[in-house]
Amino acid sequence: MRDHTDPGLGFFAVDGDSLVPRAFATSPWGGILHGRLVGGLAARETDQALARDEELVCARLTVDMFRSVPLAPLSVSGRVIRDGRRITVLETTVAQCGEPIGRGTAVLLRRSEQPPSVPAQLPAWDAPCPDSSMPPVLAPDDWAPPWDLWPAWPARPGQREAGMRAGIWMRDTHPLVDGEPLSPLVRVSIAADMVSPVANFGADGLGFINADYTIYLARAMRGEIVGIQPRGHLSHDGVSAAQGIAHDADGPFALLGATALANSFARAQANAQAKRDQP
Repeated sequence: MRDHTDPGLGFFAVDGDSLVPRAFATSPWGGILHGRLVGGLAARETDQALARDEELVCARLTVDMFRSVPLAPLSVSGRVIRDGRRITVLETTVAQCGEPIGRGTAVLLRRSEQPPSVPAQLPAWDAPCPDSSMPPVLAPDDWAPPWDLWPAWPARPGQREAGMRAGIWMRDTHPLVDGEPLSPLVRVSIAADMVSPVANFGADGLGFINADYTIYLARAMRGEIVGIQPRGHLSHDGVSAAQGIAHDADGPFALLGATALANSFARAQANAQAKRDQP
């Protein structure tokens, strides 16, 4: 069921050098930490580096999720791999009980002038960005996300696959960490994990669970609502590659990618749902 915890509370509480996940930090795959939050922690560490040099921008963030982990305290550490004149590369490690459970790698580039001629930009998405007059849609299943969600286009009855694969708009309502407003980089980093379920959603539901995702940023996200537009899916022998585009109210601002593997738990869920849907 949806957790109606005070939206002022973060997904993590601070306890000394540890971050303690709350119950609503869980994943739809069971009582484990949602992988998107590993990306949020990597973005949070990257923000600290960006704060030291305002001429740097995050151009790429890759999030690797090594394994599923219980809702138990985490530690986060970062190191600079390269600190050059025009490029800085950071690595963030998220660990539990001293063992790495995820990693973020960020490429920071120094701002400069645009070339006199550039290729045509991606067109704006024709799915309208939600506004304050459009209430979010509540998920119908047992696990409902702790964020606001709108389908890009309302799905007709019996067309759940088409509705998801048309894309989504979403807005996170909880801070990542208690007392810390969501920065643009953290906001898009915890949203970008959704490129996998959007692009990998099939007729029987979601049969893949992603192992990583990457965000290629042309500019910072603006506002609080991010759209995930699917751009493609390839899969073979239980391994998938997915692509998407991230949008805000001003248009496209990032390219997204993810790899995923077939998940037997997801198939079991789909089969159980099909039995419940039978007359």
